[in-house]
Amino acid sequence: MQVRFYLAASAAALTIGTALSTPAYAQQITSGVDGTVSDLIGNAISNATVTVTDTRTGSVRSLTSDGSGGFRVGNLVTGGPYVVTVKAEGFEGQTVENVSLSLQGNTSLAFELTSSNSGDVIVVSGTRANVSQRAAGPGTSYNLETLEGFPSITRDVRDIIRLDPRVSLDRDNEVDRISCLGGNDRGNTFTVDGVVQADVFGLNGTPFAARNALPLPFDVIRETSVEFAPFDVEYSDFTGCAVNVVTKSGQNKFHGSAFFTFTNQDLRGDTAGE
Repeated sequence: MQVRFYLAASAAALTIGTALSTPAYAQQITSGVDGTVSDLIGNAISNATVTVTDTRTGSVRSLTSDGSGGFRVGNLVTGGPYVVTVKAEGFEGQTVENVSLSLQGNTSLAFELTSSNSGDVIVVSGTRANVSQRAAGPGTSYNLETLEGFPSITRDVRDIIRLDPRVSLDRDNEVDRISCLGGNDRGNTFTVDGVVQADVFGLNGTPFAARNALPLPFDVIRETSVEFAPFDVEYSDFTGCAVNVVTKSGQNKFHGSAFFTFTNQDLRGDTAGE
């Protein structure tokens, strides 16, 4: 019998006491919320208060809409759910719940407020607020729900990104090489939390800094994406595709994960099937 145990927990979740963190300012590892605030006939509402709350940590970001009714909140941790609330004097406020952010780009909302002196705030659906995804270019993003539900045997990020039909894996010397749009894997780049993990000097047998694709456990990944031709200038150093991985950052509750693999002689057949 062979049993192997793996334990993983977010480093932030394991930290006890006070810690200082540095905010991330790279498109590859954060996302954002933007949009407009107007009345029912399309007139822009300026100085409306927009509040974005991360329900996982209780973190709150607030700002006011500009003269054209626009707003933008950046450098937000991907995933969610987030709650976005808009309030304006003389109008009924609106709240959109269960907003999820993606590495693909900002989530855009268009609020249309109803005139009212009550100051009440109502919960509206994402459809009413015209929630849409703004992508930085062609690509695919895989969130935590996909990662946890995907039946990966190797527990490798390459198992996930091959779900995109533009990505294929070429087996060479017991290593799965990533081919994007039919290109050579040396034209790709691979980053973890914005830090390049590719073989930038060309000294390795694969385009990765190590023989394995990931220098970290599968369980600490929050989201991964494959970008093919993003127009954002913060993407660089590739001609094939950019594989971006963002790690988990912890929540207010202690949590972790565990799994094991098991095998013995009873799992092998004793006769050949027809």
